[in-house]
Amino acid sequence: MRPRPPRTPDPENLVTLDIEVKEESAPRGPTMKVLLLEDRDDFREVLRDYLVFRNYEVISVISGIEGLREIMKAPFDLIICDMLMPKMGGEMFYWAVTRVRPAAGQRFIFFTGHKNNPPIEFFFQRVNATVLFKPFKLSALDSAISEVFRKVG
Repeated sequence: MRPRPPRTPDPENLVTLDIEVKEESAPRGPTMKVLLLEDRDDFREVLRDYLVFRNYEVISVISGIEGLREIMKAPFDLIICDMLMPKMGGEMFYWAVTRVRPAAGQRFIFFTGHKNNPPIEFFFQRVNATVLFKPFKLSALDSAISEVFRKVG
């Protein structure tokens, strides 16, 4: 059975689907384990479907608290995290993760719709974050993933 192509997002255009879906475009080889944190169902589903199509094993959660539960169970190759979520946002989640799994700090991709927010910008600079600003193209997500994997070697 062929993987489903990503779904078209809602009118808020959180992600721009700029890919041409071809069966051979999904990467082959070892599956990387990804933790995806996003509280919006529609956006989380689009990203999850795309990552699964790209041959990643994806665990998706809606908050930093749920994300921490998953981090405590096992390490992840990549953590894709929204900055603003209920109960525990991206920054607090990052600091909690790096206390229990310090090496995971380099494996984050953050995304946000708040480009001109000084506290968020300061956090990104402080941790040398890989960041995507909404709306973004899925090709930008691919580039961000490559950047993280270059960082961690």
